[in-house]
Amino acid sequence: MKRKMFVLCFLMMAIFSAGVHAQTVKMPTVPSANTLVLPADKAGFEKDFLAALDPGTDLGISAENLGKLTTKNKSFVSDIMGIMGGKGSDTDKLSKIGLKNTDLTKFVNELLGASTAGKYLEKVKKQMGPFKTKYNLAKLFL
Repeated sequence: MKRKMFVLCFLMMAIFSAGVHAQTVKMPTVPSANTLVLPADKAGFEKDFLAALDPGTDLGISAENLGKLTTKNKSFVSDIMGIMGGKGSDTDKLSKIGLKNTDLTKFVNELLGASTAGKYLEKVKKQMGPFKTKYNLAKLFL
């Protein structure tokens, strides 16, 4: 009788532990280094990013300032593409991208003035919205 109870208890513990083990949560592993890379569609990302930075004509920006802004936006995007495609750790890339964002914001404020620059940056944030789901990298900008 003691032997049957021992075997029965052992089987119950085995079944109970298997049920508990099956309910453990498995956390996905994320590689720690170099997770900030360019999307597979580099040309599409660059085109969409430039389109999001386009000020349009409704802000009343003069043709001369519009040309300067377009040139700066193109160089900004090419610099970002170079940073993301380059070597280095994620923290290095993030710091470089942060500096580029700061430089662009400062340039826009100096070129357009505070009120127009604020309107432009708000417009860019709205235009960048759809790309945040399409490209994870878009969350890093402005």
